[in-house]
Amino acid sequence: MPAVHRGLICALVALAPVQGYADGIAIVGGSPRAIGRAGAATVGDDGGGALLINPAAMARRDNLRGELGAVVVDDAVQWRNETTDAAQAVGRAGSRIAPLGAAIGAVGDWVLGVGVMTAAIADRSLASPGNVTTEHTAQFDYRYAGIAGSYRRDTVAIGAARRFGDSLAVGLSFGASRVSVTERRRIWAGLGVDDPSDAPSSDVELTLRATDPFAMSAVAGVLYAPVDTQIELGASVGWSQTVALDGTVAAAAAAAGPVITQTAPHATLEVRQPTAVRAGGRYVGDRVVAELDGDLWIAAPGSGSTSWLVRGVRVTDPSSMSADLHQVQSRIAQHTHVALRTAVDVELVPGFLWATAGYAFSTRATPAGRMSPTFGDLGGHTIGLGLETAAGGVTVTLGWSRTWSPMTKARSELGLDNPFSSSSATADNSVPYGSYDASLDQVGVIIEAELGDH
Repeated sequence: MPAVHRGLICALVALAPVQGYADGIAIVGGSPRAIGRAGAATVGDDGGGALLINPAAMARRDNLRGELGAVVVDDAVQWRNETTDAAQAVGRAGSRIAPLGAAIGAVGDWVLGVGVMTAAIADRSLASPGNVTTEHTAQFDYRYAGIAGSYRRDTVAIGAARRFGDSLAVGLSFGASRVSVTERRRIWAGLGVDDPSDAPSSDVELTLRATDPFAMSAVAGVLYAPVDTQIELGASVGWSQTVALDGTVAAAAAAAGPVITQTAPHATLEVRQPTAVRAGGRYVGDRVVAELDGDLWIAAPGSGSTSWLVRGVRVTDPSSMSADLHQVQSRIAQHTHVALRTAVDVELVPGFLWATAGYAFSTRATPAGRMSPTFGDLGGHTIGLGLETAAGGVTVTLGWSRTWSPMTKARSELGLDNPFSSSSATADNSVPYGSYDASLDQVGVIIEAELGDH
């Protein structure tokens, strides 16, 4: 397979809110190089990101090379109560760093790669409501939908690609990941009250933390790049094991509210992962390279709703009625969604400097009725810009992207998880009706060094 100037090689990072490296919680990660290309890399990525996207693309080059890079992700969400005049709540958890390191080299007709990377990262936080009073409940009504949430997937991946003739390559990679999830929100533990806003003292704040130290994934891909044309085609299928997280829960209530008794509190959560199908094509010209990709995440059955299983937490109302907390709805929810991406690379200085630009559109990864300020994925539009320079066997790439999400309004299907709902005159009400906006900024840098020729 013919070598392509390294200035043309691109890699995928991510798209969409809660998506610095995630579409919802789907694996979409890769190299920071593709930030300036809005994630278009199914065909063009032959670096460390190919281990998660399309390992067959590693066969494009057979020289030994190493990569080091990092992405800074800044995720913001806005929530507004649609039934009151309360001001819009804006949440920023601060910037998060997602690193990547990889090494790739050839042994005969095989190209082997190993990488360590953050394959998915999401982190959001809104202001803590504290001891909210009846006069200020509308301002903090998001507390039932979600106050803070984080999802992180750190992955070690290995893969191999095999060339068949001058035009065809196939590849397979495997990953082992440590996944961690944190959720903080409030449930309402009240008796005989029609509206929770009339009794905010019945709030119970929960902080749930859990990890899965060993979640498996695999990607199979193909790359077709005929030597006598300027068109390259690629496709891949990715599978991820259901994440089984085990951890703790901490509960707290106001002094005048319910009494919390905790005895070895424990929490578990299972998160089903989507199947990722990717396909794309790339035009390779003398000074212009263009790529068009499509991504499809097929949600696993049952992933539209997930719940924490809790034990060791008992809630006692001021009237002395008690109930154990058994199950709490997680705000992680997924359904099938797609993304379309396009990018162009233009050579500004022959053999030295390239400029990149990209655009992507992603549909919503979270069902509208299960939207939350902590894990809601609104989809949206992404624009990326970047520069790539190469000299002396070293390539340095800088990229920036921003994602804008459309406003979403929908009646919520999420409940308040009232532990007394089975015995109370009041049913387990839905969380307050709100609208959601979000944005995502990413800045990345990656350095690739050629360590030798094969």
